[in-house]
Amino acid sequence: MSVQFVKTRVQPQGIAPAEEGRALQLVELCGRTAYKSEDKITPDSARNFVLMLKSHGHLSVLEHSNIVLEIEATPSSGATQALSSISELYGALLDGLGFRTAYHRIHLSARTSPGALFIAGNLRSWIETLTHLGNGGSPLHALLSAALRDFFPIIFGGEETVSSNLSFKVTLVREDEQLALLRRDAACDLPVFVFKFVCDRGITHEVVRHRVLSFTQESTRYVNYKNKGMVLILPEELYPFYDDATQQLTGRSPLVDMWIDRAEKLFAWYREDLDREKPEIARDILPNLLKSEIFVSGRWSGWKHFVQLRDSKHAHPRIRAIAKEVRNHFDSLGMTVE
Repeated sequence: MSVQFVKTRVQPQGIAPAEEGRALQLVELCGRTAYKSEDKITPDSARNFVLMLKSHGHLSVLEHSNIVLEIEATPSSGATQALSSISELYGALLDGLGFRTAYHRIHLSARTSPGALFIAGNLRSWIETLTHLGNGGSPLHALLSAALRDFFPIIFGGEETVSSNLSFKVTLVREDEQLALLRRDAACDLPVFVFKFVCDRGITHEVVRHRVLSFTQESTRYVNYKNKGMVLILPEELYPFYDDATQQLTGRSPLVDMWIDRAEKLFAWYREDLDREKPEIARDILPNLLKSEIFVSGRWSGWKHFVQLRDSKHAHPRIRAIAKEVRNHFDSLGMTVE
């Protein structure tokens, strides 16, 4: 049979890495999953792949990342500077970012180091924000670009070197530190949690409605299923006839025969269309039940809202199953969705 059925799956990927090498590997995995070219991943392929995405302006895949900076005031060396306190820095940051404040998470907390500010953003947001600050002549451009060059030299090494006259210490916040801050104060919302869902395309259409999250999914436009075969998500009514170990339909019944016949006809029509059309056109016959792999990244507030809406009796049963798995993952971290 050239058609296979698989069950919906949720695969937590952990917190977006703070270290550049691992961060680029995650971005590459997301990007290559979209084109089903995971076989091209090598121990040193991530650098060139991500730089290629950046050079072509394909920055959406770079959203599966997170750089959290902690900025602390330090004693001035005597040089004149426009900003000297965290409160002044905070005000200048809001002024400089303007509308781009929405693309970052900025946190001030009395529970953290005295006189400290946290600012988080994914690789895409930082790339675009540095351009914005530079064009606006913000005094923060030199401070932030220097820090990002130090921590992520592959991505930000091309930034113009400009010395900063601001006396602030900037450090990179590790994943474990981000999680510890979140557990102490949920308002910080600093870490980014990454999941991979294996589900049908009908469900991905619902997932991507949660626009505070970031998404990269398997592309029917570029992937040619002619030789790969067509994989569908198992309908719930076929569960009694499915062997989880072999991922095969084992029992025979009129219901199983009906679904196999439907699937085989659709796949035959798809292959016929490929003889005269590109995959991006031939895909028109592919069903909503087609298996899609989608990476989804977001902060605690976004995932909490996702679970609250989707783990509901009013939700589609397959997206509710996904939401329950996401809920269970956060429960295992000691983070309860009310």
